[in-house]
Amino acid sequence: MSAADGHVVGTTQIVDHGPASQKWNLVILCDGYKQTELNKFHTDCATFVNTMFATPPYDELWCGINVYRIDVASTDSGAADPVACGGSGASPKTYFDASFCNGGIQRLLEVTNSLVHTVVNAQMPQAHMIMVMVNTTEYGGSGGDVATFSLAPGASEIGLHEMGHTAFGFADEYEYWAGCGSGETGHDKYTGAEPSQPNVTANANRATNKWRDLVAAATPMPTTSNKDCSKCDPQGNPLSAATVGAYEGAFYNHCGAYRPQFTCRMRALNNPYCAVCQRVIRQTIAPYMASWTWGTSVIGAGQTQRWWLSWGGYPGLEWIGVQPVTPGAELDWDTPGMQKDAGGGTLYWITVRNKSAVPITFHFRGSVL
Repeated sequence: MSAADGHVVGTTQIVDHGPASQKWNLVILCDGYKQTELNKFHTDCATFVNTMFATPPYDELWCGINVYRIDVASTDSGAADPVACGGSGASPKTYFDASFCNGGIQRLLEVTNSLVHTVVNAQMPQAHMIMVMVNTTEYGGSGGDVATFSLAPGASEIGLHEMGHTAFGFADEYEYWAGCGSGETGHDKYTGAEPSQPNVTANANRATNKWRDLVAAATPMPTTSNKDCSKCDPQGNPLSAATVGAYEGAFYNHCGAYRPQFTCRMRALNNPYCAVCQRVIRQTIAPYMASWTWGTSVIGAGQTQRWWLSWGGYPGLEWIGVQPVTPGAELDWDTPGMQKDAGGGTLYWITVRNKSAVPITFHFRGSVL
């Protein structure tokens, strides 16, 4: 099983928002798809891209993103599934050697990263993010140097989770390694140094926590505590889903490590990215957006403001929103409507909310169609 077990067919740009030198470039390859199955890969790839486009905050950043698909034909379908982890023992011949059971964990699906980079460097060297879709319905994926994900139910969610690791340096926010009911040892309490990843911490102190600017004054810190560090915390969320705080249980440990919100896509699939993760994604991709900024205003702590803006064309803008000027600040906003005015221009309504405990300076930002 190696590069001899297939061949690279070619590259197709499937989302084009401008020159690769000016955009954030996502490259998606495939493994375990035979030549006769590449049309299936095209469909699977389109499904993931459409899901990504509909997922905040990628939806508001879309004009800064290009997507490229690299077709790679394998001799056989699927991925290796070693019996050591309870798998079927299948050992197909695939170009990137996709295999489950890495590190003794069945769900950990990996490929030969060095070969993936060789192909990408030859086909699309300006890639910022590399993913490999693996043609198997067995659940699995991995982040790291190259993200991988299978076609298990909810495949696009797996891909979005693994992208969080590879593109933005997110940690896993779940509180186990093998599983809460696995009887695992060595994961009772995190005692190491402050994690470098932006979405987990060992510090629940309100004054020094790394995402303290997103924590409301009324939110307790820590927000939840695990009473029995020998197991995962069974308690539910005592606050609203959007509350940012310090929830104990993260970074593969039952205690001693904290996550920003009770649930995030980096903890469990089919949930939004938490506020901390969304901020990092915006900070990473926003520089690649051809956009304008306008005006400066201040919104008080806990306030909601409603604005209207006009544009001399219809519909005029691909995206419109707000961008905090205050360092580290985060605002919620939405655009509940727009209409074409008598002069052929566009009138936009926008609602801005400051859920923090401090005033925030911001300006409006948009991207022209």
